[in-house]
Amino acid sequence: MSAGALALARRNVSSHRLGDRIALHRGDLFQPLAGKRYDLILSNPPYVDARGMARLPPEYGHEPRLALAAGDDGLDLARRILAEASRHLTNNGALLCELGRGRAPLEAAFPRLPFLWLDTEQSEGEVFWIARKDLTG
Repeated sequence: MSAGALALARRNVSSHRLGDRIALHRGDLFQPLAGKRYDLILSNPPYVDARGMARLPPEYGHEPRLALAAGDDGLDLARRILAEASRHLTNNGALLCELGRGRAPLEAAFPRLPFLWLDTEQSEGEVFWIARKDLTG
């Protein structure tokens, strides 16, 4: 949604010579996609819950609130992404999403979805994978 963030992303794509492989869009979640479908959607949405926002260190005050805050439980954007992603994924497509400490509230909110939680070198249970077929079934 931020013109400045999109400009920085364009510079990064250009400097890594990935313009033929990465499409950047400006807008509210899936709104600018106009029915396009993808094999993979990567997302790192805002996921800080209200309690976490109140406890952020002062240096986070330089970040736009829009880039961090995700409602009382930190799932405001995740709910929208899960509700809308299947319309923008190919039949065999999938969603990869980072949610920080949101695993427990997400699993409680969506107990029937088979999230596959992926660990990284620096985190455990903060990134999930889910196939389109599991979002529509």
